[in-house]
Amino acid sequence: MKCPVCKKEWPTSMQVARHILGTGDKPHREWVDGQGLSFFDLLVEQALSPGNKSYQILSEVIEKVQAEIR
Repeated sequence: MKCPVCKKEWPTSMQVARHILGTGDKPHREWVDGQGLSFFDLLVEQALSPGNKSYQILSEVIEKVQAEIR
């Protein structure tokens, strides 16, 4: 799986999601927000709630856009 922002490759979409939320720079934040999600809300949810709900939500979006990544 590739990061849709920086094209860095990871074995799974969940790892790409962790990378995107962990990087948190402007291009990654803008990409998440551009997908109809809120980077800030996902980050807060991940920090305050048990489990990996935010990663899972972002992971599903990442899987859907893989065909568009060059």
